[in-house]
Formats: sequence, C-alpha cells, structure tokens
Amino acid sequence: MSNTLYELVIDYVDTSYGRHIPHFERTVFWLEKFLPNFGEAERIAAYSHDIERAFRDETKKAPEDYLNFEFLRNHQEGGAEIMRKFLTKNNASNELIETVLHLISRHEEGGDMAQNALMDADSVSFFETNVENFVRKKVLTEWYEKVKPKIEWMYHRISSDMAREEAKKNYEYWMNELEKVK
Repeated sequence: MSNTLYELVIDYVDTSYGRHIPHFERTVFWLEKFLPNFGEAERIAAYSHDIERAFRDETKKAPEDYLNFEFLRNHQEGGAEIMRKFLTKNNASNELIETVLHLISRHEEGGDMAQNALMDADSVSFFETNVENFVRKKVLTEWYEKVKPKIEWMYHRISSDMAREEAKKNYEYWMNELEKVK
C-alpha cells in the first residue's frame, strides 16, 4: 500500500526534526476549524509550516530573532522553498504546491484569509503545545525580556475572534506563570 502525500509529509517533517512534534498536529486541527475550504494542501501546509527550523543552525539565532521581521520572513520563505522542493520531488500537482507555498510563506505575519487562518492556527497550537517550554525552559536561557514579548506577540497577532477566544485561557495562564519566574 502506498502512502498518501500527506503521510509522506508527516514522515519528512518528523524525520527532519528527529522526532514527532505535537504542535504540527494541533496546527492542522485548528486550521481545519478556522478555514472553510480545508483540503490536502492546507493540511500539508499546516503540518509543515515550521520545516525551516529543522534545517536552521540554531547557534546563529539570537533570542531577539523571535520578533525580528527579517528573521521571520526568512523563516517563512525558507520553509516554503523547502516544501516546494519536497513536493516537486514527490510529484505533487502545481496547484497543490502553489497553495502550500502561499500559506507557509506568510504563516507568521498573515495576509489573506487563508494565511491568517494558518497564522491563527499556529498561535492557538503554540498556546496548547509550545508555550510551556518558553515559560519553564527558554526563559532560563533567553531572558524574561525576550520570552514575554514573544508570548504576547503570538497572542496579539491572532486575527480572528474565534481563534483569540480559543487561545485566551492558555495565554492568560502562561502569562501568569511567566510572572512567577521573573
């Protein structure tokens, strides 16, 4: 039995990171909730939106890069390019490739309705799966003054009321926890 393209993407992303990351599954879950026209391309974009990080030299990243527009732009566009190569190699249709690239290339800053929906799904998932790591671990190595703005930005960039409502409880909880480690 052959794998679906989405299954190949999951394997590629997980292998690239060397582990399974729940954030990607939850981003898929939330994008399906936030985007009316959800299909294979959207599922692939949601799961692979952060693929650039798997190939990044983390020793060259500074804590202030979390909110550096050029850094974020390179992250988005680099991830889109990585996925373009992967999808082309795996004989994906041009239409699917273009949709995936369109979504990933602006998943941090948003743009149109679909890009905003992925950005929102990324944020809601962040508050479910990643924020604890920032509050409990990253704050120890990357300073409170850098972690707090990252968490605030992840919440305040949310474009829809529905997504903001989903993230609000976790945002408030983890901001309170962050104040305890200050």
